[in-house]
Amino acid sequence: MRSFLFLLLVAFKCFQLQAQSSEIDSLQAVLSELTVNDTAYVDIANEIAFKLSLTDQKNSSYYINLAISTAKDLNYQRGLLRAITLKGNGFLMIGLPDQALSYYLEVLSYKASEYPLEYVRLHNNIGEVYRRKEVFDSSLKYFDKALSLALEKLSQYQPVIIYSNLGEVSLMQGKVNDAESYFKQCLTNAVNTNHLRGQGYGYHGLAECEYRKGVVQNAIRLMKKAIEVRSEANHQRGLIQSYLKLGDYFLTNQVNNPDSALYYWKLTEEKADENQANDLLDETYNRLYSLYLEDRDIEKAAYYLDMHKSLGDSLRNAEFISSVEKMKTAYQAELILAENELLRQEQEQHKAEDEARLIVITLAFTIVLGLGFATFQYRRRQKSRIEAERDAVLTKSLLEFSKYLNEQDLDLAQFIDTLLNKSYEVLRCDRATYWHLDEKSNSLYLAGICERKDSTKIPKTRFTRDQFPKFFDDFMGQRTVAVSQISKDKRLADIYEQYFKPFGIESILNAPILIDGQFVGFISYTMTYNQVRDWDMQEQRYVGSIADLIVAAIAKDKSNRLEIEKEELIKKLRIRNKSLKEFNSVISHNLREPLTQIIGFSDLLTDIPSDADFNEIVARISDASNRIDRVIKELSTVLNEEDPKPSDFRELSLERLIKEVLDLLKIEIKNVNITIEQDLKVKKLKSYRPFLSDAIYHLLSNSLKFAEPEKRLHIKIESYEDDYYKFIKISDNGRGINLNKFADKLFKMYQRYHMDVEGRGIGLFIVKNRVTSLNGLIHVESEEGVGSAFTMEFPKEINMLASKNSQDH
Repeated sequence: MRSFLFLLLVAFKCFQLQAQSSEIDSLQAVLSELTVNDTAYVDIANEIAFKLSLTDQKNSSYYINLAISTAKDLNYQRGLLRAITLKGNGFLMIGLPDQALSYYLEVLSYKASEYPLEYVRLHNNIGEVYRRKEVFDSSLKYFDKALSLALEKLSQYQPVIIYSNLGEVSLMQGKVNDAESYFKQCLTNAVNTNHLRGQGYGYHGLAECEYRKGVVQNAIRLMKKAIEVRSEANHQRGLIQSYLKLGDYFLTNQVNNPDSALYYWKLTEEKADENQANDLLDETYNRLYSLYLEDRDIEKAAYYLDMHKSLGDSLRNAEFISSVEKMKTAYQAELILAENELLRQEQEQHKAEDEARLIVITLAFTIVLGLGFATFQYRRRQKSRIEAERDAVLTKSLLEFSKYLNEQDLDLAQFIDTLLNKSYEVLRCDRATYWHLDEKSNSLYLAGICERKDSTKIPKTRFTRDQFPKFFDDFMGQRTVAVSQISKDKRLADIYEQYFKPFGIESILNAPILIDGQFVGFISYTMTYNQVRDWDMQEQRYVGSIADLIVAAIAKDKSNRLEIEKEELIKKLRIRNKSLKEFNSVISHNLREPLTQIIGFSDLLTDIPSDADFNEIVARISDASNRIDRVIKELSTVLNEEDPKPSDFRELSLERLIKEVLDLLKIEIKNVNITIEQDLKVKKLKSYRPFLSDAIYHLLSNSLKFAEPEKRLHIKIESYEDDYYKFIKISDNGRGINLNKFADKLFKMYQRYHMDVEGRGIGLFIVKNRVTSLNGLIHVESEEGVGSAFTMEFPKEINMLASKNSQDH
């Protein structure tokens, strides 16, 4: 009777408000006439919230919260379940599936099964969450449950949306034919019931199927039909998704119409921003950035890149802010579910025992049935016990690996080998492999393997992203990649034929190894001899944890190596500084004082009248003393200068630096018949200007000084690089040096090789000193009468110095 009166009231109010602008206005007017003590108040608030959720999320949230608070006060469970489900839907529509899941799990904690329609919607929504998170097994589980409930308990209910969701999951798994079948069922049901949103889902899904099959024109036609229907249904999020996909279709090779793609993506941007669909807006920004970048419109590309990054940060912040609340709610919901499940099992067990007693008393033959039931129960308990023991084994092995990882002296290669050996035994698979990414060739190579003795041996194999792009793409954004039957997975058809099939591999469980978000390799566990294996979530989590341990081991190994190199470098620097200071002290104190006395006595002697010979001797003494004093001052200057700190290094222009040095030598250059050639493939070098300039100056000065008088001097200045080092090479066609005779003395002080040329024999010593202080090495090639070539090499990264020095010295 009460429901009948309520319907009359709704009909009367709708008739009164038929002149108003919309159905929502009518419902709001009805709500204003009801009291908060009426359950109808909750139902109307929920209906308004549902209508507004398509266009106005903010006001929709207000009515949802109103319905929740009122339903709790009235202890109106059905209305409360509907309101909490709508709240989860709101988060799902703006691209926050984890927050939505927390509310859906809260609904499961109530007796939702008493309300079949709400129960069907709830399972469908949870399946949608897992679909967006790409957890396909869980997604299919909930969608199938929703479909079976709808067909079993709701005879008038048309499962349009459920068929659409099953099609979406099949499409994401690469099962195009299955997806097409589901979408056709969706469209048929939607057309029969005039369900506009369902028609939109059907056309959209069929367009995607045509696109996957390569029939792009059909895909465009169907997607335009989806846009038409969704516009009529005012389904804003669906409309945004269709605009986004249609833009993608226009950029295919078959169509190649960037202008149309840009038009639909701009519509997507406008609609997504208007409806707060942040996840779709983020995808749109990324596509617009790529499109403008390809058109070389750098300004617009930069704008959309910034928008993409900013929105991505805000989405992650939103996830983080609610993570604690989400985890708490999920935990409570799971606890309640576990308690309900335990109670249900106990009730079932008591019921089975009662039935067994009755059957034993009445009919003798039912003893067999009772024994069979008892056996089933025993086996189920045995299965639970085995699973618990297996979980304990997996956990124990991870703890052992973690303990091994924390050891002080970690050998990375041995650690990975141990990890593969023990983990493939724990998982009881046929082979475990570790693949490492070679950044230089952008290819994966087999870096570690453990396998059964009777397995087909895998040769040293390499493959690149370009060869198998779909195989590589599976690793991005997923913790693990599990495939039970590779031969049936169309995504892996190419790599299956070339790699998996020849070695009898049918099932794989892979986990990517990511360091700072960069893919550096993966671990793989396989079943051979065409064995099919369904990898459960427990095994997938275990392999994901193994990958995390390898990442931690790589980080620790890198840290250990850097610490060792640092200590070795400090030790060498201390020894060098100590020896240099001692040498400088000996030079300064043991020679400087007598030289000072010689100079003083020479000055006195010049004042005493004497003959010409005596004055000449005195002059020579004075000249020699001054020259010795000058050499000691030069040595003191060289040896007392401190090596530059890393903070002293700057990015230098080699072209400008060499020009400055040549300007310093312009007088010497003018006096020589010379050609200077420059080939600077490396334009810039991070170094300390005074030391690098000094080294280049002395090498060029020596080339000028030791030129062959009878031929034109040719000096060549080059710069080039490899993967790890930058090089500066100065070569000439001058007199050259006999390296067989002077190689071991080449860079020592006061070594001269051409006595007819004036010099002090300190230039190459200064060059070697400067290059060493700049973390570099110097090499020489020379032949007497042919010329010399000096090559200075500097590491691109300072951290490489210790290993390189240990190899060369």
